[in-house]
Amino acid sequence: MYKKRKSFIFGTTLAAVLVMTIAVYFFTQIRLGVQKDNLSNLSAFGTQLGAHFDEMNSKYFSVLKSCLEASRSNAYHSREEILDFFRDRQDIWQYRTAGIMDKNGGYVTIEGETGTLEDLSFQEKKAGYIDNDSMGIVNLGVGDELLYYVSLEESIGDASEIGGIFVTPAFDELEYLLALNMYTEEGYATIIDKEGNILLKPHYDYSMMITDNYLDSLEHSDLNGRKPDDRLRKDMAASASGSLIFSRMGKRNYLVYMPVGRSSWYLLVTVPANVLETTTRSFRNFMIAALLVTVVLLLCFCTIYFMGRQHIIDKKNREILVKEQISKKQLADALEEARQANRAKSIFLSNMSHDIRTPMNAIIGMTGIALSHIERKEKVKDCLNKISTASAHLLSLINDVLDMSRIESGKLTLNSENFNLRDLFHTLEGIIQPQIISGHFDFTVDMEELEHEDLIGDPLRFKQLFLNIVGNSIKFTDPGGKICVKVQEIPSGSEDTARFRFTFRDTGIGMSPEFLQRLFRPFERSDSPRAAHAEGTGLGMAITKNITEMMQGSIRVESTEGEGTVFYIELPFKKGAPHPQQPLPDASKAGDMGTNTDYSNRRLLLVEDNELNLEIAKELISVTNVRIDTAVNGQEALEKVSASSPGYYSLVLMDIRMPVMGGYEASRKIRSIDRPDLGQLPIIAMTADAFTEDKQRALDAGMNGHMAKPIDLRELYNILEKYLS
Repeated sequence: MYKKRKSFIFGTTLAAVLVMTIAVYFFTQIRLGVQKDNLSNLSAFGTQLGAHFDEMNSKYFSVLKSCLEASRSNAYHSREEILDFFRDRQDIWQYRTAGIMDKNGGYVTIEGETGTLEDLSFQEKKAGYIDNDSMGIVNLGVGDELLYYVSLEESIGDASEIGGIFVTPAFDELEYLLALNMYTEEGYATIIDKEGNILLKPHYDYSMMITDNYLDSLEHSDLNGRKPDDRLRKDMAASASGSLIFSRMGKRNYLVYMPVGRSSWYLLVTVPANVLETTTRSFRNFMIAALLVTVVLLLCFCTIYFMGRQHIIDKKNREILVKEQISKKQLADALEEARQANRAKSIFLSNMSHDIRTPMNAIIGMTGIALSHIERKEKVKDCLNKISTASAHLLSLINDVLDMSRIESGKLTLNSENFNLRDLFHTLEGIIQPQIISGHFDFTVDMEELEHEDLIGDPLRFKQLFLNIVGNSIKFTDPGGKICVKVQEIPSGSEDTARFRFTFRDTGIGMSPEFLQRLFRPFERSDSPRAAHAEGTGLGMAITKNITEMMQGSIRVESTEGEGTVFYIELPFKKGAPHPQQPLPDASKAGDMGTNTDYSNRRLLLVEDNELNLEIAKELISVTNVRIDTAVNGQEALEKVSASSPGYYSLVLMDIRMPVMGGYEASRKIRSIDRPDLGQLPIIAMTADAFTEDKQRALDAGMNGHMAKPIDLRELYNILEKYLS
């Protein structure tokens, strides 16, 4: 009995030792496999992270290269022009700031911040791809940040003191690269130099970093054998990538490292072992294997259990894989759309450069011709007429760009006012009549018997739709062709709303099916030879479609090349009450308006800080013989009005953006003076702030009206007649 028990104990002990030996062997092998897999996966992730960092470097150096090439082509001649170049591209490239640096380290940013940098090592070379002499870690007043620098071979225009130009990436872009959110805030990436000094790191401090030198931290590793800092130093000296495991204060960490571009900087990715080993399939497989070895009696149960669990995991993994594939496709589609948008904007900028320079060339050229023939009245008058035409075209280009920008930012608003549809069409016919006559077009407007003509809506935006479409018909229809507009009232389905269908038909050159697909995209222009020579920004149809949709309407187009185009627009308007018809001004007599009026018994205050604008306004107003006082800012205007006797001023024309005190504040303070006459004194805003909300702000500040610059003579003389007669 004793021998049997002894044999049982010996056999049990031997079996236990054997099981433990096998378990230790499997544990060791699986742990080594887990480490190998984790290092491999982390290295792949580090490589992708390095590639993203590389792409960021390439992006910002391309910005600097663009500015450098523009300066070499004499596009920019001063510090301010270079700063404007960077300001114009900040929303596109999303950098934090950019600026100019002189040879002594003095800098100025696009926000106007100035300072001096002590370390100028990055100024020694021109812009390469990425090296220590074109990148640096600097402090521009907001903490350490990455700076990309390009020195200039030659001076730029009058700014010979410029030594170079620089950009710094946005903090969130660097944070996206350095803070490894997928590994929680326990994992992080850093950039170090060849001495191990930490150059860039995430916003949080990792507890393993006891110094600002990464190599010094590795010297305190708990692992026996060769120190990890020695291996890292050796690989950095050979510009090699690698990976290793180190331990500090009993916590194991995975580390992968690789050089940044062709520089001596290194990108390091550090993740605690517990983060990786609790989330990998290798560790789960190790747990399964350990349980199978140590719990032999539960082999069948564990096998069935884990096979079922593995099936669920595989199913979830397949679902995750499908979602990832869908997400990747969506990202790829978004990337392609972004690329197409960038290409379209590049084409747009090229077209805008041409289209803006064309009227500017006419304005400058005709001004020169007029000056050289100043004694020939007819010649000067002809030049002035052409300058006026070119100026109107230039203003329409600027308005299109501003409208599109406001549409994209969601800031475009619609007015709600009473108007008569038939009267509005008479006005529109008068506007385009000169073009119709000069092109000998057969132009007709067919308005059926309309039940509702008095409406509530935004006639200004409808005018924009009408002129965009009819203007295109005029541009792309040969002289003598037909252009027809038809207006029909259709059922609206509402007692308070009237709905109309507007049909625009022409016999022009038409559009290809391919271009019809792109017609309403911003910056798109037809590839046809006729369209290549036509003026325009490529924004008219995009603006037309957006305004139509804002007005709760719809737009549709049919076109055949060589035969013509038809636009169908349906718009709803609220029904309005009949209002008396107002006589329409004669546009042909705009230049003569005001010359037959005499307001010599009246006095107005003209508030304008720009000397040239002040001269223009005084000259235009002086034909009415009104007495004019001037002020160069809101404070001076306030003092003159408050010191005047009651009834001294009959009208105030107030600029808005002025030094010392702006127009809105000045108007509010004038209204607050305890004098009954100043509460009724007419104050009209005369400003380049011409959007709908600007008009409302003027009214909210106590003004009586709003007049946009450039000054419209008809509107100016109507205001003078209203308040001075």
